[in-house]
Amino acid sequence: MGVATDVRPTTDFSKIRHGGGYPQRDFFNSRAPYPLYYGGIGIGKTRALVVDAFDYAWTCPGSRQILTEPTWQMVKDILVPTVDDCYAGQQGTFFSMTRQPPIDIAYANGSTLWFRSVDVQADRLRGPNLARVLMDEVTLGKQEEAFDILAGRLRQPGYLYQLKCTGTPKGRNWVWRRFIDEPMSGVETFFTSTQDAQDGGITPPDYVERLLNTYGGWDNPLARQELGGQWLQMAGQVFPQFTRYDHVRTLDAAGCVVLKDRLGGIDFGGVSPTALVAVGLGAGGRAWAFEEWYKREDTMEETAKAMGEMQRECGIRKWIADPSGKAQIDALRAMGFKVQKARHGNRIALRVQVVGARLNVDAATKMPGLYVTPECPNGIGELEGLSWRRTKLQGSAEEIMTDDFERGDPDHYFDALANVLFEYDGKKLPGKRQTKPVSVYGDL
Repeated sequence: MGVATDVRPTTDFSKIRHGGGYPQRDFFNSRAPYPLYYGGIGIGKTRALVVDAFDYAWTCPGSRQILTEPTWQMVKDILVPTVDDCYAGQQGTFFSMTRQPPIDIAYANGSTLWFRSVDVQADRLRGPNLARVLMDEVTLGKQEEAFDILAGRLRQPGYLYQLKCTGTPKGRNWVWRRFIDEPMSGVETFFTSTQDAQDGGITPPDYVERLLNTYGGWDNPLARQELGGQWLQMAGQVFPQFTRYDHVRTLDAAGCVVLKDRLGGIDFGGVSPTALVAVGLGAGGRAWAFEEWYKREDTMEETAKAMGEMQRECGIRKWIADPSGKAQIDALRAMGFKVQKARHGNRIALRVQVVGARLNVDAATKMPGLYVTPECPNGIGELEGLSWRRTKLQGSAEEIMTDDFERGDPDHYFDALANVLFEYDGKKLPGKRQTKPVSVYGDL
């Protein structure tokens, strides 16, 4: 879409480079039904939406658009100042803008742009026929219902329909699920980090360093979420002791670790992914999870092929499988694989206990009982992000943690890993009544 010469934006996205490309420009130019521009704070998300909305309004006369923020206060504090920064010289000539709610912009060519908040009853967003919707900070709060309602308002005849979104990740919420994990049809994503924004000249030269000092460095999950734009789940973490600094190692960095008793873990999936993990024991009895395979909607033939390749390449002597997958286990045994059921009986407390015990850092050696190599990115993400489900008691406004994982949190690698670790350590657990992790060091 071209930019009308009389309202050219003050930001030229073609000159702002992020990392190895121009994601802000590409998001602006995207014609996909559902583009998402996400990443760290300070990457120019709101400005991209405002400039995009103005460009569309002028190149598509008579169009109607809605631009949202999570709250009304954010409309006043973010959207209105951004318009003033970019288009102060055109107000009153090429467009008019109300300053009290509802804040509406009317263009000389008949287009309209309405600023709205979504912290209202979602049904109040029904009604208008729109050409486009733009949602800023879509990751904040609970906006999924508003997203679906607004998507249904894209029906103004004769226009390119789009629902464009921006945001900084806030856990593996509905945005992660619908745009990243299992993308809807028509999704196109554009990513940049705060560090890229600093390199591109959007933020001050020392911006990232100052915030890193505040957060405590890149090993802090909050820094990786807010600055690096990673989809981490931090509230109610199942394994708060897991850090990339302590637990992620390459085998080479460890001095060519010799791994014994190599086992493979399996968690069967259908619509959810099937996960395979290769694990071995190194010096001091420390476990190394050093290879993974992770595939959604796989067939038994695909699983068997992956198992065969991993078995040959990783030296796996037998497989420990999800005990609920009796039919799959029987099928794999018939193919010649040595497979046994995991001994934990799928009890979540035991699985969390055995993995948590391995993740604990020993006070004497300053080393954990489990390392994960970079060849297991899904495993690292799961151990870092797995969280307890939160729920409200009847008659109470306070949320409590339950003894189950948050809905939508991927736990397939965790399950496969727990199958193997329980084979190593299950005999050390004093019983299912134990709630505190036990030590597994030095006696394997």
